Amino acid sequence: MNKADLIFATGEASADMLYASGFQAPDPFIYFSCLEERAVIVSALEQDRAEKESKPNIAIFERNDFLKNEKAGNLDVICSLAESRNISKFRVPCDFPLALADALRKKGLAVHAVETAFYPQRQYKSKNEITHINTAMRVAEEAMQRGIDIIKEASVNNDNILEWDGKILTSEVLQAEINIAMIRRGGFSDSTIAACGSQAAEPHNTGSGPIFADKTIIIDIFPRIKKTGYWGDITRTLVKGKAPDIVKKAYKAVFEAREHAKTLIKPGAIPSKIHKAAKELMEAQGFKTGRKNGHNFGFFHGLGHSLGLEIHENPSLNPRNNEPLKGGEVITVEPGLYYPEWGGVRLEDLIVVRKDGCECLTKIENILEI
Repeated sequence: MNKADLIFATGEASADMLYASGFQAPDPFIYFSCLEERAVIVSALEQDRAEKESKPNIAIFERNDFLKNEKAGNLDVICSLAESRNISKFRVPCDFPLALADALRKKGLAVHAVETAFYPQRQYKSKNEITHINTAMRVAEEAMQRGIDIIKEASVNNDNILEWDGKILTSEVLQAEINIAMIRRGGFSDSTIAACGSQAAEPHNTGSGPIFADKTIIIDIFPRIKKTGYWGDITRTLVKGKAPDIVKKAYKAVFEAREHAKTLIKPGAIPSKIHKAAKELMEAQGFKTGRKNGHNFGFFHGLGHSLGLEIHENPSLNPRNNEPLKGGEVITVEPGLYYPEWGGVRLEDLIVVRKDGCECLTKIENILEI
């Protein structure tokens, strides 16, 4: 009896499916790997496109290749696959549909969900993958420049609120303009951050309402390129007008922490130690971390995360990760400082771990006051 890998998901939503097959489809389909065979099973609707777009080593089957019964469901197709390949056990990703797994078990097939990454090799990006990520970064930077230009063009009214194109400039308007810039280049994002003032003290607050002068504006852009499925990620912090002295001091601390962390990133480096070094550098400049009056303050998130076919992948630069870097990882470096009384500062670059250090993929400048 044989063992096989099995994925049942869409190529658009599942990074494992896209990594394995190379095929993006809006409806779930079947991927399997048994012995030397790697293949997908799709509907007649998607068969021709799958043959053109799937990876070269992937065989393409239509559902009727396994069952002629038009009423047969995915369970029947997988059971027929198992019988035809003498498969008794399937290894599946941790997000495999529970109901389908239970149904397969009732049919006498063993289904084992992996507890960690289904494809651990996804941590280490190939030259081609880095090219795709670089493309995503150029889209992210063009969108960031669009946001910066709008803030530059904006005027400040008597209430210290920005106005642009004859109207109040809100986070929602700025997000929309940034998103349109990404769409024009084949990218998209559902949660672009343009958060001003106290909202910027909450790292994942996307922002809402008017944007004010002389307050921090965190813009965090992470487009996914529709054609390839790869992501980019960039964050900059801006002030329209004059930044308060505390913001200037925090910006300097965050910038230096990011640049120092990049000097530590290389094969063999321990992520938790890199995170600690960045945090200690900011603490030495007077920026402590803690919780007060129901709010976190200081530097209370991880220093960075890997990305690729998902916006958050392993490994991460955080206090819990003691697994040495090996080379080939693509990781964000994004220290931040957040204080509800004045806002937040975050600066994010994207780097590749190389054999002799790291390479920064982020090209756009760092500028605070505009």
